[in-house]
Amino acid sequence: MTQLKIKSIELIDEQISVLFEKTWFQEDIVTLSQLLLSKIPDHSIKEATIGADRENIRFLWSSAELILNFDYYSQSCWFSAHNEISSAQIQPLHSVLTNHV
Repeated sequence: MTQLKIKSIELIDEQISVLFEKTWFQEDIVTLSQLLLSKIPDHSIKEATIGADRENIRFLWSSAELILNFDYYSQSCWFSAHNEISSAQIQPLHSVLTNHV
């Protein structure tokens, strides 16, 4: 795999959108998720769901349950809250992610 780098991390409504500099493949998702999750201190992975073209990693951070989503066909990557209570941590998560880009 070619070294994949983050191009941008943007807060859009209640989601955090991540763009990478180059096209990535579904086989790259493990590496991409490690790249992103390594920027989040004290998180713990709760569950990973692998689908035909979409993968989701549910994790706990700062008393919130959040999801890192990947969709290969649309080249989409985003963070979302698992529930309404956790949505309050999207803005702080964005701050953590952008301080490390």
